[in-house]
Amino acid sequence: MEYKFIDDKDIIEFAEKHLHLSYSTEKEVGEFFKELKNIKGINFLEFIEKMEIELNNNRKHDTMKFLKIIREYRNPVMSKVMNKVKGLTNSIKNKGLTVEVPKNLEGDTLTLTWTIRSAEDVEKIMGHLEKKKEDIKSLITTIKCGG
Repeated sequence: MEYKFIDDKDIIEFAEKHLHLSYSTEKEVGEFFKELKNIKGINFLEFIEKMEIELNNNRKHDTMKFLKIIREYRNPVMSKVMNKVKGLTNSIKNKGLTVEVPKNLEGDTLTLTWTIRSAEDVEKIMGHLEKKKEDIKSLITTIKCGG
């Protein structure tokens, strides 16, 4: 495969063996390792060793895991906040209730949408929202403050 954004032979060898990179993810990986080398003086093999990356021979899964590792390394604060948002969002969700937050937390609103099919659904959702009130408040604060 020909790579447009990766010229390090170790990265190419690793990608050929373990990853399935799209055009945009190839660019992301290439830029990440160029920045890492230029800013911190860490090369690809040092990074792999330092992060103790373990793969399980499933290219799709390994690609997602690898991208998650480099994204968390590159943006640790944002990764921590997004994990918190994901946990709170999952806690609030319920049958018939969806939770939407602004992409990359670029906004200050939380959208809750519920599907009501009967009068019983209203009671169930209101009870659920009451139980999850603190999580909802925490999620709103997290969205507005970024953490």
